[in-house]
Amino acid sequence: MVLHKSSVAFLLLLAGAVPVVLLSGCQRRHVPAVQEQRGGSEPLTIAKMGGDIDVADAPQGASLNTMGGGIHLGNAGASVKANTMGGDIVVDRVNGSVDAGTMGGKIRIGEAHGAVKASTMAGDIKARVVGSSPRERDIELSSNSGTIELIVPKDFPMDVKITLAYTRDSSRNYQVVDSIGLIQQATDEWDLSQGNPRKYIRAKGRVGSGLNHVTIKTIDGDVILKQE
Repeated sequence: MVLHKSSVAFLLLLAGAVPVVLLSGCQRRHVPAVQEQRGGSEPLTIAKMGGDIDVADAPQGASLNTMGGGIHLGNAGASVKANTMGGDIVVDRVNGSVDAGTMGGKIRIGEAHGAVKASTMAGDIKARVVGSSPRERDIELSSNSGTIELIVPKDFPMDVKITLAYTRDSSRNYQVVDSIGLIQQATDEWDLSQGNPRKYIRAKGRVGSGLNHVTIKTIDGDVILKQE
């Protein structure tokens, strides 16, 4: 049996599926934002073909995915995974680990009580780690074009490795700014192996036992590491 497009859309609506816009030819239409607020005993899972995701509260954690749009999560009681093909990702507070990735957009993690992994192909990243824990909380932040800022507690034990690359046609001089006395080394020669010629600033250091591994990589953007 062959269903007409309108019938398919109606069935998807009845099933509570992700909103889908069916268009003929090459036409496109904006898919509006979706605001969600759910609880329960299971992690919240949202997967969309396009459009924003806005979640106020996810007591059991969340897995949020959209093919194109921004993602906002207010408060998560457990671990969070958030991915979009294009858009900003904002997580206000997570009582666990967070893994966020976007193909093009900014990432902001307001408060993370666990490990943090965040990556973007183009955009700034700002992450703040809070609280103390005897368990390892590794941090991995990477951007192919943007400034990365990481804020950690003063007593946060970490082993830090930072790589900042700046291209020959970059608009200004970039730098690694830190408050813990990292050892910095800048290369003199242009690296031609990556296509666009680039030089590097590499910084490393250790605080306390070095329990938590902090890895930061960016291109044409500053790196800022603060303690509070």
